[in-house]
Amino acid sequence: MSSSVSSPAIAPEGLEGLNALWRSFDDVKSALDRIGDVGGDDAGKQADKIANKIDSFEPTITLIGQIKAGKTALINAMVGQTDLLPSDVNPWTSVVTSLHLNSRRRPEGTRALFSFFDEEEWDRLVSTGGRLGELAQRAGFGNEKDEIRAQVVAMREKSRARLGKKFELLLGTSHSYDMIDKDLIDRYVCYGGWEDDEDTSRGRFADITKLANLYLDLPGYPSGLCLRDTPGVNDTFMMREQITINSIRDSRLCIVVLSAHQALSTMDMALLRLIANVDAREVVLFVNRIDELDDPVSEIPEIEKNFRQTLKKQDVAEDVQIVFGSAYWALHALSDSLDDMPAASSKAMERWAESDLCDDFMTGYNGVRDLAWNLSGVPALHRCIADRVVNGPGKAMLDEVRDEISNLLTSIETADTEIGLRRDSTTISDIDRDALNAKLDDIEKRHGNALNDAGAFARDELSERLTRSQTIFADRAVEALLSHIEAHGTDEVWQYNPAGLRMMLRSAYNGFGAAIEKSTQDVFHDACRAIEDIYTDVFGVEAGKVTLKPPANARLLPPTTVGQTIALDLNVSWWKKWWLGFRGANAATERYSELVLKETTSIIDELSDVMAPGLCKENADILTEFLKTQREALLSLADSVSSEAPADEESPASDKEETLNETRKLIDSLAA
Repeated sequence: MSSSVSSPAIAPEGLEGLNALWRSFDDVKSALDRIGDVGGDDAGKQADKIANKIDSFEPTITLIGQIKAGKTALINAMVGQTDLLPSDVNPWTSVVTSLHLNSRRRPEGTRALFSFFDEEEWDRLVSTGGRLGELAQRAGFGNEKDEIRAQVVAMREKSRARLGKKFELLLGTSHSYDMIDKDLIDRYVCYGGWEDDEDTSRGRFADITKLANLYLDLPGYPSGLCLRDTPGVNDTFMMREQITINSIRDSRLCIVVLSAHQALSTMDMALLRLIANVDAREVVLFVNRIDELDDPVSEIPEIEKNFRQTLKKQDVAEDVQIVFGSAYWALHALSDSLDDMPAASSKAMERWAESDLCDDFMTGYNGVRDLAWNLSGVPALHRCIADRVVNGPGKAMLDEVRDEISNLLTSIETADTEIGLRRDSTTISDIDRDALNAKLDDIEKRHGNALNDAGAFARDELSERLTRSQTIFADRAVEALLSHIEAHGTDEVWQYNPAGLRMMLRSAYNGFGAAIEKSTQDVFHDACRAIEDIYTDVFGVEAGKVTLKPPANARLLPPTTVGQTIALDLNVSWWKKWWLGFRGANAATERYSELVLKETTSIIDELSDVMAPGLCKENADILTEFLKTQREALLSLADSVSSEAPADEESPASDKEETLNETRKLIDSLAA
């Protein structure tokens, strides 16, 4: 497989909206180039920064689901490749694979980049048995922890035997390639088999590979889109659950792949717990394998009804979009091998095509292959992606660059109309740069402190609410446990649903996010007004003539860690063991209360000590960068006022004015 991958013409269908988005970005970049030509060096540098931000825009679409749900087959179909990624990834492998489509920020000379787990991650896995081992230890099941750890050690020794002396040397490093082919991918992300080592290259590095980044040039596909394939979450050590949590957190759309022919399993419920913490607009459910249904026409409406009921019970937004389809049909359509499908699958597709639910697919298609591609659900999924990206992160990015360009134009226009015309006038004197810098230092200090104080207050409130939620839940659970023991004794297994706790923790975190958003917007707006006052007080510009746009807030990441599996979620067999050895209600309640605190403290620490400070720091960095840009613009203005500074004669005034006016019209149109 070469670095440029061909795909059937039908493959990108549904993604056209993203091409339109990038055409808008390209128009903006062209305008920025012209600003750089006519606006001088300082304006050119700022225009380049904005252009680089546009090129860095790459919303990530993450596919999650349990093993054998068909995620990898689906992602192969989505990129128009029937056999790009191996679809038989073994449960031991934990490789997140990101496909960067027509990337504008591809590392030079790199088409494939594979990163390995570091030594600390391996040591933690070996010493504790991973998340499941830690959970078992907290729940008091020491034997299980030892058994899990023994399995991890066996896995490590198998990897060491396979890699020899390279094992330790590879940890924490990466491998880069300037080409992509299937054998290369198989070596890093496809498990070769514990019992059969005949193929020593397949899966050679899979055990230690943490991340795989593949850069694909796909004709007809949009630029700047990342599709991320995650391993199934139902693995022995729950390594994938943490990987999945992190993947969802920094994604802009999460596609949950479920299997149509299976009832929602315990692992599916775990996935639903995770996405319950994500905004409904950032989640799509793809129900795969409808080709395996005997009668999709009658079964699909019933499946959707059951899924909707389950979503409601799991506190997932009921309006989450559900798409039904078949990656199997899609791959056969791409390879033009529909005649090779089993009779049962062909019959299911025929019945589905005859359904009133598929009326939209029955017009405008060009032949059976085109029809099968539409019935597969992949084009519908593509349309979901395009719609969510365009109206979500795409719109946010356009708004952000629009406001930054507006500020850039304001500084250029002010220099020309308010300062440039009076450069030789005796009514305006040279600007004291030291005094100007002092004013800017004061603005930066005051508003930085205001932002820090608001963040500290909000974090304290968050910490208090999280701790209170933990205490309230523990008290309620112990009360329920005592009632159970009073009625049934300690012979009957008892469980208490932690959904209420998750709801309280999520509510506390989202309340923090709302408070930070408001306080940050207030500080950003006040900073704009302070800079505008400098134009008036220092440069003599008429009050109200300069209006700056505040920067955009940092995005509040979803609290996916709230949905991670804890001991309270474990199945009845674990709880039977938990009940053993109790001698009276006091022992039971004391142990349960301790378990609640142990299991939830890590979640609370993640929210209050990692995610909350991270959001505050990101907003502080945004303010710093904004004020830095304004400082550069004001100091450039000060230099232009100096009697020693030559007038800008790089371009005719008429060309410059025309460029600025055209750019202003362009960014105004982006807001329409």
